[in-house]
Amino acid sequence: MTTKTKSISRYLVVALGGLLLGLPATRALAAEPTTASEAQAMAQHYREQADHDRALGGVGYKTGMVQRAEADAAKYSALAERLSGPPAATPPRSPEAEHYAQLAQQYRAMGGPAYKSGMAQWAEAQQRKYEAAATPGTSVTVAPAPTCPRATKPAVRMLACSR
Repeated sequence: MTTKTKSISRYLVVALGGLLLGLPATRALAAEPTTASEAQAMAQHYREQADHDRALGGVGYKTGMVQRAEADAAKYSALAERLSGPPAATPPRSPEAEHYAQLAQQYRAMGGPAYKSGMAQWAEAQQRKYEAAATPGTSVTVAPAPTCPRATKPAVRMLACSR
């Protein structure tokens, strides 16, 4: 290895090390409240902060300080409610409902095309249908989807099955 290559690699190590040490670690060090009273105290702090920022007038709104404080207050209020209440027991999902929930999540992750084509809404509707069928006390009959063995392309299958 030549001295030029060694010096370049040393400079890279020093630069990367300096970059890692220089990054702000505020998010990693910030502790989220773990009890309902701590979360309620944080919510109260941000409500007071929002009142203070509101008193500044247009500056508080234009810089977004009021909106940020109100959003943080709402976040910690919701966290306090969630921590104070008993854990909600969720009924187990049927395998079909679980399948459509995962499918809906994948479609949501796709973004706009999945919403524009209606795939996300369809998967969510299927999930709701199978969840309603799984809950006791409701009588929902789920019919299997018709199959068209002759059609191989989606557009042809859609037209052939609609008849």
